[in-house]
Amino acid sequence: MSKNALARSILLPVLLATVCCTASGAAVAQDDAALKNAIQCKDFKHNRDGSWYADSVTLNYGPSNSDQQQMNLFGATIKKGKAQAGEPDLWTMLNEKCGAAH
Repeated sequence: MSKNALARSILLPVLLATVCCTASGAAVAQDDAALKNAIQCKDFKHNRDGSWYADSVTLNYGPSNSDQQQMNLFGATIKKGKAQAGEPDLWTMLNEKCGAAH
């Protein structure tokens, strides 16, 4: 196998993985922006300890009506650093969008 053929055989999977991950990251960023837009600050209470409280909140978000996602919060306390891997960081979004308002 020539050096060029070897380089191409390695480069193609790396390129495809990069495109896949970049597209996936763009989709996550788009979902995060849609979720942040769906947040209504009046639905959340900012607590003294810096956490946020949602009594009964449903957030519908997504890039289009056919791709809507839903987040339901019932008696939920949202604390810093508690988002699981792959989940949106709702605490940061609330602080960015609502921090000054509450």
